[in-house]
Amino acid sequence: MLLLSFVEGGFSPSAWPPAIAFFLTAAALAAIVHRRLEVTRAQALCMAAMAGLAAWAGLSGQWSPVPDAAWPEAQRTLVYVAAIGAAAVVAGSLLKGALAGIALVCTYALGQRLLQGPDSVDGSLLQEPLGYANSLGALAAIGLALSAVILRKASGRRLLGWALFGLFVATLFLTASRGGWLAASVGAALALALASGRVTLARGVAAAAGVLLAVALALPAGGLADDLAEHGGDRPWYWHVAWQEVADAPLIGRGAGTFELSWLGQQPIDRSVVDAHSLYLETLAELGVVGLVLLALALAPPLVVALRHGRAPAAAGGYVAFLFHAGIDWDWEMPAVTVAGLLCGSAILVAAHGARRPDGPGFHPSERRNTPVS
Repeated sequence: MLLLSFVEGGFSPSAWPPAIAFFLTAAALAAIVHRRLEVTRAQALCMAAMAGLAAWAGLSGQWSPVPDAAWPEAQRTLVYVAAIGAAAVVAGSLLKGALAGIALVCTYALGQRLLQGPDSVDGSLLQEPLGYANSLGALAAIGLALSAVILRKASGRRLLGWALFGLFVATLFLTASRGGWLAASVGAALALALASGRVTLARGVAAAAGVLLAVALALPAGGLADDLAEHGGDRPWYWHVAWQEVADAPLIGRGAGTFELSWLGQQPIDRSVVDAHSLYLETLAELGVVGLVLLALALAPPLVVALRHGRAPAAAGGYVAFLFHAGIDWDWEMPAVTVAGLLCGSAILVAAHGARRPDGPGFHPSERRNTPVS
């Protein structure tokens, strides 16, 4: 994630093969060191569904009006397959690594601003090293949700928590990312609810965020896009065009990477747009219900585990911040952001698996005494 951040967030296709090779190498080395490979059913489901999504994106080139656009979409998704696989094998301190990486990126961004001042070409928004302010805001939102739980720890860790919290707040402020603030608020609220043992409240936060996101995406499907755009920027128009694309081929989609063509065909406002600015709606538009189901199967298991068992509150907060922000921006096209989110999700599954093992932190001593020795 850290290395991807410094190559424009991994946006360019040239960054994807090295990223895949890196994740596969990390997985191989971890398997050699551990001398065992333990992958839970939830982790296997995430990997299989993400691989299925990559295959479906590639296959969509067979019916797409722009077949050449399908392979890059599939290749990017393979980065996420490799990242999930590597996280499952490596296990270890996934969350600490993700938090440290996000903190380093935000520190670099703020340090560069202090040393060089605002960019005379790109304006005053903080956006480097990713090159897009909202993507940097998404990383800061994930980091803020992660650090919120640290503030509840003992005094030593609380000091670290406040330092990280201030770093991420400053980054969000300078990116002026409204979506980042919303995602950070949702993620932090859910994380603090789980950390306090209020699982029902956490479920309520997740449900409310899901309903809010669903309503925001659904309203522009009709004739409200113009009115909504007056208050919410241009996104309602992007979502309106995406819904028109959904209507053309609801089951299988028009084909991966075709939103730009749909936008050029309608272009209700004078903007050059490549993505629908919503992972879920764009997936539905380009890959249909089949693609959306595969995406849900890939992303849902960590959230289900966290909300069912109250596991890994910090990781759950970071993961929900990512899921929410991905619904209102093009985080999927920024592998640095998506990998950070997937690491949080993987950390949830690793924590849940460790809690069920005889040597895991959540295993009760009475159960350990009754566990047969193999």
